[in-house]
Amino acid sequence: MRMPTLRTVVAFIAALAMSVAVAALYLVPPAQPEQKVRDSILALDTWKVTWQDQIIPVYTQGQVSARHELPLSLEVSGRVEEVLPTFADGGRVTAGDILLRLDPEPFELEVTAQQNAVQAAHLHLAETRARARVAGGSSRSSALGRFEPQLDEARSRLAAAQAGLRQAQRQLEQTELVASISGRLKGVKVMPGQHLQAGVVLGQLYQEDLVEVRLPVRDDWLALLGIVPGDDTTMEPVTAILRGRFAGHDGEWQGKVVRREGGLNRNQMMHLIVQVANHEQDLPLEPGVLVQAELRGAPTPAVAVLPRSAQAGTDSIWVLDEDKRLRRQQVAVLHHDRDHLYVNDGVTSSTRAVLAGDLQLLEGMRINPNPTAPGLANVNGLQP
Repeated sequence: MRMPTLRTVVAFIAALAMSVAVAALYLVPPAQPEQKVRDSILALDTWKVTWQDQIIPVYTQGQVSARHELPLSLEVSGRVEEVLPTFADGGRVTAGDILLRLDPEPFELEVTAQQNAVQAAHLHLAETRARARVAGGSSRSSALGRFEPQLDEARSRLAAAQAGLRQAQRQLEQTELVASISGRLKGVKVMPGQHLQAGVVLGQLYQEDLVEVRLPVRDDWLALLGIVPGDDTTMEPVTAILRGRFAGHDGEWQGKVVRREGGLNRNQMMHLIVQVANHEQDLPLEPGVLVQAELRGAPTPAVAVLPRSAQAGTDSIWVLDEDKRLRRQQVAVLHHDRDHLYVNDGVTSSTRAVLAGDLQLLEGMRINPNPTAPGLANVNGLQP
């Protein structure tokens, strides 16, 4: 029997070692890597609810218009003889200023003709009276014999002539366009030599000292402002702060609510009229400027003011329960604006609102609450 060679023995040992290594891989599984547990609890800000009497501001917008704006026109037709330099777009005039003149000659001729008619009527009345004295009518004579109808006709002719003279004189006065109020001009459309028709609007004259803003508001906002329909005295405490950009500057103007338009429009809105006295402002406010308005009225009792980021739905907010889990809480929202919720029921002083903002959260999830934020009323100046 032949003995195995050295090469054969080495190959056999190597194959045996490889077989043992492969078997060990299958029989002994590799150790699992150690996994680090991460803290996945979300940290959110919270808010402590406080109750107090609160002035609730109402925000709206409108366009400024003049308190008084008059169309300028003449009652007579004629040719423009003179246009004063102040009668132009943007011109400032004073009550009583003459703005333009028509050619007065045709009207002066008419005044002369009417004066002649008055003198003729006086003469006719005198002649009729003289005839009546000569006729010397008695009580037995007829009315015609006593010259009664003749005298009535003569008096009527004189009255008609005098009325014609007054009309001619008035038309002569109308050849001058006079500013009835002090203010500024716009939309002027006239030039010398132009023939004007009676009643044509030649421009607009508006007052600068008082301007108004017509502000749309919802009917339920009246209660927030303390306005009682039918009692105009409740509008007196309502103040208005107007903000806008005019003449290249960001301006702020103080105004007051002076009246309310009656009825609702098809959008269930009504309008409050805010008046601004320009002589009390640093930057005068002119018609046409678009302004944002903040209205403030009487304080509303027992209101909790929350950040808008606490809202979890139309009539609910996010709150933190005793286990530090998120819950939806139904509340009565009295009013809301871009930054705040005004709640009058559904929360207590122990409620901790969660400021989730736009985060998509699930009810019941655990959160890590950040320290309670300070009172919103003190931060935003909303205290009454």
